[in-house]
Amino acid sequence: MEKPKLPEKATDLEQVLFLIGHIKRPCRDLQGNSLRNFYIQEATKTLSTIKEPSAQELLADVIEKYKSKNN
Repeated sequence: MEKPKLPEKATDLEQVLFLIGHIKRPCRDLQGNSLRNFYIQEATKTLSTIKEPSAQELLADVIEKYKSKNN
């Protein structure tokens, strides 16, 4: 599976909003399975690259909220 493509030189907030959109409203694969877990994994990896504290906090909050919904 390919990583989601982000716009070139996206700001931290743009990157976070892109990932949050896919976490909240995930696509489905050809078998109808939600790709939410994939986007949560990608967002978790991305957290360490986000420099803007408010964007990092926003993403961390969404990851935590939807991670608990998947369990």
